[in-house]
Amino acid sequence: MQSKLQMLRVMTQIVLNIEDASLVPSLKKILGAIKGVTIDKMIASSKEVEAEKAFITETITKGFNEAQQGQFAGENLKSLDALVEELRAEA
Repeated sequence: MQSKLQMLRVMTQIVLNIEDASLVPSLKKILGAIKGVTIDKMIASSKEVEAEKAFITETITKGFNEAQQGQFAGENLKSLDALVEELRAEA
């Protein structure tokens, strides 16, 4: 008789980042043909991805501008490299 631990099935997950979207249908067919493989249908829309990129870029730009103006850091900074160096020195 199997113990409860032996009866539990461990599922391994893999995430594929595929630059060429035209490959996705073929990969789904190939992977879907393998016994025990399931495919998650969650796909980030390009609008969501673009909005996230815009948010990140905006946040970095705002932080750099504040640092450059001396509002965030202790002195005026001439470049992003100078900000990185100052933050490393504080750490």
